Amino acid sequence: MINIDKFIKIRKSKKISQNELSHGICTQSTLSKFENNGQVPSFKILKQLCDRMGIEVGDIIRQSSDNPATKNMFEAEFAFITYDYNKIRDLLSSIHEQDLKHEQDRLHFDYLRGLYALDGEKNDMTALYYFNNILSNRDIADNNIYRLLALNGCSQIYASENDMAKAHHYYDQILSYIKDIDIDDELTALQVLAILCDAGEFFGKQKEYKKSNSLLRYAYSIASEKHTVYFLARILFRWGLNDIEQGKGLDKALQHLYDACAFARLNKNHVILTKAKKLIKELNQKNVD
Repeated sequence: MINIDKFIKIRKSKKISQNELSHGICTQSTLSKFENNGQVPSFKILKQLCDRMGIEVGDIIRQSSDNPATKNMFEAEFAFITYDYNKIRDLLSSIHEQDLKHEQDRLHFDYLRGLYALDGEKNDMTALYYFNNILSNRDIADNNIYRLLALNGCSQIYASENDMAKAHHYYDQILSYIKDIDIDDELTALQVLAILCDAGEFFGKQKEYKKSNSLLRYAYSIASEKHTVYFLARILFRWGLNDIEQGKGLDKALQHLYDACAFARLNKNHVILTKAKKLIKELNQKNVD
């Protein structure tokens, strides 16, 4: 996470105005939205701004210990991967509105509360409230990661209600932007992977295997490049299901499922581990019969 307060403090200490700093790099509006609303620009722009001030991007990376609320939200993101809803509830309960100093933090908190309502409490109406709270914010860009995460949450809700037209509508918006997200930190990698996994699972269930496999391949490439293994169990499990449903051969499906088990054990993802082991047993039994 970016320490925006530190960025502003450095700029002012060097007596550089927003107009001077942004000239030739980005609009003053982009810089203002970053400093005032927490809308972090692309890594390329951020690096140029830091270069002009004579600092490194690493100098303004906020350590998790800087803000307990930020740390707890980051931990909650990991807890969702392993479906540890008790931990998520406790982490979110420890965060108070006054702890959220930047717009991006408030968006993050609303997203996590919406996701917990959806997956932990099974309360679609509460989840929609938090997701729509993000989507109704006209100050955030179309490709803001929390807007895409909110769209993803809405898609899941409508899919669960069997309203596939609306679910498709939201996923079509996501797919227009998801591959343009700059992934320059671990949190963004996790969030993009969450969207890609959900979208890959959705299109797989709709038997749109070409689109599903494309999303899963992109997710796999991100996980490999960023050394982020937390979602690989889900990616590989869905890939195995797609292999089976497309009739691509038992060996290929089993390899994906065995790999899913390996990563599920590594990440202590007992839900995927149980599902994959059960499916492997069924496939091996059919092969014997």
